[in-house]
Amino acid sequence: MSFKSLINKIFQKNNTDRLTDVANRIKASPWDPKLHRMSTSVSDNEIYPDFCAKASIYSDIFINFRTNDIYKNILEHVTQSTGEAYLNQIKKLSSDYFKHFEKFKENDLWGNPETFEYPELGTISPSTLRYIKVYYDLQNLFGSMDGLKICEVGVGYGGQCRIINSVDKPVEYTLVDLKPCLNLAQRYLDNYILSSKVRYLTMNELDKEEYDLFISNYAFTEVLRDIQAVYLNKIVLSSSKGYITYNKMPLELGFNCYTSEELVSMIPGSEIIDETPNSPGHPDNCVIIWGHKNVISGKKIINNV
Repeated sequence: MSFKSLINKIFQKNNTDRLTDVANRIKASPWDPKLHRMSTSVSDNEIYPDFCAKASIYSDIFINFRTNDIYKNILEHVTQSTGEAYLNQIKKLSSDYFKHFEKFKENDLWGNPETFEYPELGTISPSTLRYIKVYYDLQNLFGSMDGLKICEVGVGYGGQCRIINSVDKPVEYTLVDLKPCLNLAQRYLDNYILSSKVRYLTMNELDKEEYDLFISNYAFTEVLRDIQAVYLNKIVLSSSKGYITYNKMPLELGFNCYTSEELVSMIPGSEIIDETPNSPGHPDNCVIIWGHKNVISGKKIINNV
């Protein structure tokens, strides 16, 4: 099936989630096989990387990139109510969650994100609340990230890296994504003082290397199986700890991604836990973890003994 036919098939589905929104945008653009190619991931749709490239270069685009429709279609689409659900989970994960929130809120100083007022916290972006929730997941599962070598695949604008570095002190943080996305992340992160040595690498720039912690929120499970295999070989299987938010991809996209069960069978010591809170409209989402000291299950943290 050609990519144009694939997009038309997606467009015909009665589906309003972000994957269809991306498909609609691609369908709306002029189709020329000399100018277009098969996407390797949900975000690799030519429109999004092109916007990231422009936002990394032009200040008038960068200052508002997090409220741009193209960018929000991929990343900054967390609603106020979902942000509240993340906040409720943060409170369950940390008794002193309020301690670092002023540092966390500095994530919103750049890019002009949409923010909302939350009780006790003041104004904050719901997407930033998601990064904070993941941070406390990581803290509960793996403890302090001081001194760790971390690798993250699918980095957005670098928000997760900055949240972790605002409290902990990883020795090295490797960001892996498409080059235009990395350029935007670097422009964003260069506005902050980070503890980590930060590396910005594409898939083909990666060496096979050992890491203390592998992180990927949705991105690793939204790429073609062949590319997943590269990441598994170069990064995932040589990482002693890991946290993958698994987003089940519609078969219509044709990516033939590894299932969560397949990944668990391949990654030693890994297991599947619930995504809490669950992403709206994605009931099959889950989290794959390994090398952890605790298991997050529903509302409680259960010691894995």
